[in-house]
Amino acid sequence: MRKLIVFLLCIATGCALGQTMTVSSLGNYKKPYWMASNILVDSTLSVYNMGQNALPLTQVSTTQIGYFQANDTTFPVQSGIVMVAAQNASDVIAATNGTGNNTTFTDAELSSVLTQLGSSGYAIKDMVEIEFSFIAQTDTISFNYCFGSHEYDGYTCSNFNDVFGFFLEGTYIDGVTAATGQTIVKNIATIPGTTIPIAVNTINSGSSSSGNTANCLSANPNFVAHSAYFNASNGSITTLDGYTDKFTAKANVQCGGWYTIRLKLANVSDNALSSAVFLEENSLKGPVITVSDSAN
Repeated sequence: MRKLIVFLLCIATGCALGQTMTVSSLGNYKKPYWMASNILVDSTLSVYNMGQNALPLTQVSTTQIGYFQANDTTFPVQSGIVMVAAQNASDVIAATNGTGNNTTFTDAELSSVLTQLGSSGYAIKDMVEIEFSFIAQTDTISFNYCFGSHEYDGYTCSNFNDVFGFFLEGTYIDGVTAATGQTIVKNIATIPGTTIPIAVNTINSGSSSSGNTANCLSANPNFVAHSAYFNASNGSITTLDGYTDKFTAKANVQCGGWYTIRLKLANVSDNALSSAVFLEENSLKGPVITVSDSAN
């Protein structure tokens, strides 16, 4: 039914259908909290539209997010939320290469990721964010996603190192306990087995294009080996020039603990050639409880 609704809405509103992927930012599909609670999170986990301090969040509707369906089994994520550092989420299937509004943001969390990547001081542009809280129902949380960009393959190892992060906040994360009355924050959007953030300069084809190889080596000394996670796009699914494999963002947490997560994405240095994050539908789950009927 959802597939039919999206298709009919696209026909009615003229959203881009040049590729097999479809994207809609109509109605609830442009509301960040609604998208998190109804698309990213499945019915086994309750989420809340409030921050770590339990105060209500104000998240305005934006066409920088949308509901997508890949309609092609070769794409890493089949359906869910797409976040785009451009004016419209549909830019991932349009011929515009995703130009943003060139609005500059100040964000300490994304700035910390840029510092880790060796890109400290570069402007953060066209940021989009989804934030929500939840009570952990097990000792781990996880969800699936992939990253893609128009910066591939022409601007690898350059200063246009578009940035994103999934910032989990709570009193206990991955074996670290916060001081009394404090919380800790951890970016869980990293290359598997490392603490290296995923970005254009950390996962790509394994060679520089218009940039300096030193920029990629600074961001990720193993960027050549990690090119195994990269997929070049032929334009049939998305107009993004490349995208990563599907990854799982995960963390060890305290069962019963209150957690807030902020999903953020932005252009870096300019507003051209945007990047995108695809969040897999229903991949953030609560525990699966099985009741068996056994005879004594």
